[in-house]
This record gives sequence, C-alpha cells and structure tokens, in this order.
Amino acid sequence: MEHKNSETLSNKARIGYALGAIPNGLLLYIFNLKYIEFFFNDLRLLPIFFIIGQVIYLLINAINDPLLGHLSDSTNREKWGSRRIIYIKYAGPLWALSFLLVWFPWSLDNQIIIFIHYIITICLFDTFFTLVATVWLALLPEMTSDTDERSKVQFLVLLIGAFAVLPIFLVVGEMKPISNTFKIIAIFIAIVSTIMLFVVVRTCKERPEFQKDEVFPLFKSLKECLKLKSFRIYVGWIFFTALVDSVSLSYLFVYLLILGDNALITFFLIYIFGYYGSYIVCLKLRPKWQMRNVILRFGILRVLGSGFFFMLWLLSANLMFVLMGYICICFFGGYSIFTFPLLYLSIDEDEVKHGTRRDGMFQGLQALFNKPAVSIGPIIATIILVTFGYIQGSKTQSESALFGIRLLFLIYPMIMTSFSLIFMYFYPLHGERLEKMKMKLDEIHKEKLSRVKKTIQTQI
Repeated sequence: MEHKNSETLSNKARIGYALGAIPNGLLLYIFNLKYIEFFFNDLRLLPIFFIIGQVIYLLINAINDPLLGHLSDSTNREKWGSRRIIYIKYAGPLWALSFLLVWFPWSLDNQIIIFIHYIITICLFDTFFTLVATVWLALLPEMTSDTDERSKVQFLVLLIGAFAVLPIFLVVGEMKPISNTFKIIAIFIAIVSTIMLFVVVRTCKERPEFQKDEVFPLFKSLKECLKLKSFRIYVGWIFFTALVDSVSLSYLFVYLLILGDNALITFFLIYIFGYYGSYIVCLKLRPKWQMRNVILRFGILRVLGSGFFFMLWLLSANLMFVLMGYICICFFGGYSIFTFPLLYLSIDEDEVKHGTRRDGMFQGLQALFNKPAVSIGPIIATIILVTFGYIQGSKTQSESALFGIRLLFLIYPMIMTSFSLIFMYFYPLHGERLEKMKMKLDEIHKEKLSRVKKTIQTQI
C-alpha cells in the first residue's frame, strides 16, 4: 500500500516544477537535435576531429557530473537558503547563454578553430546543463516520496515539454543550424528558457525535513552509492538506454534521407504519438505490473518488432516496413518515462539505509555512466556512416550509405536495447521488497518532519 496523505503535491507545485521541462526541452533537445548536424554536416568537421572531440566531451562529462551533484548536496543551506533552487536561479541564465555560444561559428573553413569552438562550447553547455538539470531533478524526490505522485509529475513534465518543444521542432527540423533564421530562434529559445527557470525558482520549495540531512564526504558518498545493487543495475541499464537515445534525434539529418516524402512530419508524428501514447499506457500498467516488468515486457517487444520489420524491409525494400520498425521503437520505448522514478527508488533505498538523502550525488553519479554513452553513441554512429560511405553535407548518398543509415535507424537500437534488458532482469526493487521499503521510508520522513517541528517550537 502506498502512502499519499502528506506526499500529494499541490497543483501549483506540480505545474511549477513541470515548467522546468520547457528549458530542458528547448535547450537540451534542440542542442541534441542540431549540434552534430552543425559541426559534422554544416561546418564539415573532419570525422577524426569529431571523434576526438566526443572523447574529450566524454571525459569532461564523466568528471563534472558527480562533482556538481556533490556540490549541491553539500551546499550550506543556512548560508544560502537552499541547496537546489539557488543553482537554478544563478546558473540557469548561464546555461541559456552557453546554448547560444554553440551556434555562432568562430570559423567556416579552419578545421582547428572549428574543432576548438566545438570542444569549448559543447563542454560549457553540458557543464551548466548538468548543474541546473541535476538540482531540478533532485527537487522532485524531495518534494514527494510517493511513486504514483512522482510518475504523475513526470508525465506532466513530459506533456508540457512536448507542447513546448514540438512546434519548435517542426520549425527547425529541416532548418540549417548555420542559418541566420536559426540563430534568431536560438536567441528566442534562450530568453524563454531563462524565464521558465525563474518560474521554477518562485514556485518550488525544498522540504524542511531534508535541510538537516548529514552530508557525506565526496569519496564516502561515492562508495555508499555504489554499494547499492539497485543503483549498480540501474546504471548498467541507463548506459545502454542512453546509447540509443544519443542517436535518436541527433542524426535526424541523415534519417530524413531514408523516410521518403514528408520525412520530417512522418518522423515527428511517429516520435511524438508513439512515445507519448506509450507513456500513458505504461503509467496505466505500472500499478499492476510495477516498473521493472513494464520495462522488460515492452523492451522485448521493442527488440522483436524492430528486428522483424528490418528483415521484412530486406526482403521487400518497402519503406512501410522501415516506418513500422520505427513505430515499434517509439511505442515500445515508452517505458523511458520511468527513467528517473526508477533512479528515485535507489535514492529512497539509500535513505532507508543511511537516514539521509543524497539526490544530487546519485544524479551526478548516474550521469558518470550515462553521459559517456551520450558521446559513445555518436562515435559509433559516425563510424557506421563513414564505413558505409556517407558523404558529409550531401543530399545524394550511395545505396551503401543509405543501408548504413537504416542499420543505425533500426538495428542499432535493437542491439543496445537488448543489452539494457539484461541488466533490468536483475533489478531487485520490485514486489514485496519494494513495498516494505516504501513503508520504512514513510516512517523515516514522519520522524524527520517531527524533529523539524520540535526544533521550530523550541526556537519559538
């Protein structure tokens, strides 16, 4: 039985928190959608420089995420008034500014200068994204420990994000990121995102019972996180999931070459209705099946469906089978709505074990494994494209190159999803064990709140 009385959020808190999806959608997804096209296709950065840049990006990602997560957890609440919201307030505008810096090239033909621009701007963007997004994500599990409430808010996050992002996607989908029109849109996106982050700051409150939590030293915190089997399994699952996600939008510019007439509209209709329709289904199934089983069952159908329709395409060369395969990838990939609720369970388990919440460290540490995949995915994709003869910047490609694009579109997600399901099979937080943990967590939160109330009464 789940406990909902004190854990149910107000509509103001739900909507205020969910508005953070707008900058996360507009800044992050537009960045992911266009940065590879901008540097690899438009500025024609040499493949070897592109891959070296991704390796550097990988290393910086791996270092800054746990450090910034620990920074948030260890922030002096009495001095600064918060340990989460303060970073959204001050780092948010810098994140928006770093987004703008990406799209203004330092050179159009000097490979070294393009490479330096590439490295500096994507690493700056990721650092500020990590700082802001980590604390924003860490807010929700501290606002409520109820799994249903978290899933509802997560769905609201995805819904608001979709309504904000979809129109922009349709406008910029086929637009060259090197164009002046795109730059104007980027400025508009940066301004709107900054405003939305300030709305989050004004409407979200950190709960007082977590303000006195013990702060572990950095290395002890890392060690305690990695002791949890549920977390170790989670990071294995999220690594292979991120390998799929890292090429789903970033290589749209090549996918459009294989999707026929009205390719952009076709892609986004399948992407939006496939994923968001599946989100609703997954949320409906979660109370009965629990998150682990939803992920396993949908994941198996995703693997079988994409592989089956790729084989049918090989036999017939019919575009419809490519589209059907992509429908399977999107619809049966809707379990991604549980990406963060699943992580929150490990954070809850850690709180039951130690009596303190370390959301920032967990968010940062999972990114230590997640973010390298964000670089490794494009490296693999680039190698596939180059191997099959893809020509940068050309709208006309050989049959071999088009075959490589189809492999990247359907078979690559099938393989990586298969590996992710191996990890999820061994995920321990489900069934009776999960219910017992929730009951213990509720008792801990009541005890913490009681201590805070006594402290306030004593001060009065």
